[in-house]
Amino acid sequence: MSDQGTKFGKLSIEVVDLLPSPEKVFGVPRLDFKSLLFRVLGPSVIAVGVAIGGGEWLLGPATAVKYGLGMAWIVVVSALLQTVYNVGLVRLIMYTGESPIAYLRRVPPSPNFWIVAIPVMIIVWGSWGLAGIAGSGATALGSMILGRLPTSGDAWLVRYLTLVVIALCVLLVLFGHKIERTLEIANWFFMVFVLATLLFVVAPLTVRFDVVVEALRGSFSFGYIPPGADASLIAAWWAYTGLAVGLNFIFMNWYRDKGYGMGSVVGYIPALIGGKRVALSPSGKTFTVSAENLKTFKRWEKLLNYDQWLIFFPGAILGMYLPSMMAASLLPRGQDLKAWGVAAHVAAEFAAIVGTWGYYLIAFMGFIILFSSALGAYVDAVPRNLTDILWSSERVRKWARGDVRAVYYTLLAAYVALSSWAVFQAQPLILVTIAANIANFIGLLVIPAVIYLSSRLPREIRPGLWEYVLLVVFLGLSAYFFVTAVLSVK
Repeated sequence: MSDQGTKFGKLSIEVVDLLPSPEKVFGVPRLDFKSLLFRVLGPSVIAVGVAIGGGEWLLGPATAVKYGLGMAWIVVVSALLQTVYNVGLVRLIMYTGESPIAYLRRVPPSPNFWIVAIPVMIIVWGSWGLAGIAGSGATALGSMILGRLPTSGDAWLVRYLTLVVIALCVLLVLFGHKIERTLEIANWFFMVFVLATLLFVVAPLTVRFDVVVEALRGSFSFGYIPPGADASLIAAWWAYTGLAVGLNFIFMNWYRDKGYGMGSVVGYIPALIGGKRVALSPSGKTFTVSAENLKTFKRWEKLLNYDQWLIFFPGAILGMYLPSMMAASLLPRGQDLKAWGVAAHVAAEFAAIVGTWGYYLIAFMGFIILFSSALGAYVDAVPRNLTDILWSSERVRKWARGDVRAVYYTLLAAYVALSSWAVFQAQPLILVTIAANIANFIGLLVIPAVIYLSSRLPREIRPGLWEYVLLVVFLGLSAYFFVTAVLSVK
């Protein structure tokens, strides 16, 4: 049963009587540790797999080697505020059943503003970012083939290997029941392999005690920035700790497809091969505010907090700290890590300590890290979000004959073509840095929108005052890093 609907933000939303319980959505009699691990938790695993990418393997080490770890506080603060922001984003998903890019239309000034402005920025960010991340992964792959760091003379090899990396990402999202689940399974492997190898193999053999002390001291040196530091590089470090600051909203729709809250009612995007046609709702749905539904919603919030605070937050911290401390321990301080060699510099230094196998281990890790980031952050996220915004159009749904896969995979093909062109326009680290600062700018638009919509939730499920305060701090710091990066451009 449902009624005519209610107003949420600037648009109406259908209201249904019952919010499904976690047990019903995930098909389990009760939630125990096994069902939590293998059925319920997971979107943050994709997020960590994405997060341990360009920022952690490229920008973090580059910044740590050039300026030291006195700015490690940026990692702590960024990871903390992003986790709070993620929870706010997903709370709105659980209430509306809509992905963030869809519920942004409920925010002033008008639905048309969000339909045009945000997708354009996502396309620009994604095209440069995919080319940069995939290109850096190709650098690591090229170093394994060549047995040495690629040089500028090997640019042709790295660029064509970049196209291979992009093609592998596309191949992976073709298969599965739902694309979200395919990404989840892949990133469980990526996350466990990378963090376990860093923690138990690489770090004990490379990270010096004085560097650990430097990182711990820097974690509490709030506000410290070395004089004359490259503002755009530091802003990129802030942006790519964890996911991508304000741009995190494009990654949270995995919770919709996982089935969190009202996401279980509206549908998901299935894979082309192995998936089945799904009736994805063009608009969101919410639930009647009743004692039973509010109790169920609080249970969903608890699961969300488990997923974010127990997996995403520590994963974001470790993902940035470990590669940065490793690089700061192995490489001479004050040097600029050049674009073509960033993904493989540490491999050569590690091999000098442990032997040839160390070179290939680090190069392979670099490839896995950057591949997982390219897969989740770019190859899936960009067409996924564009699909979610276009699916609200009756004309688009009619063209696709009700099958959302037609839209998703058509957009994927066009986006990959644009990204492949971008591969030949600049070096990988430059592309990653540009994309990171675009992420900072987008945050200036989306963070206030999340604050606005959160304040319009039913009183019983609105966030506490402390969460609003932290979101305002998040907005202020994102604005600071973006402005300083822009002013540094000569």
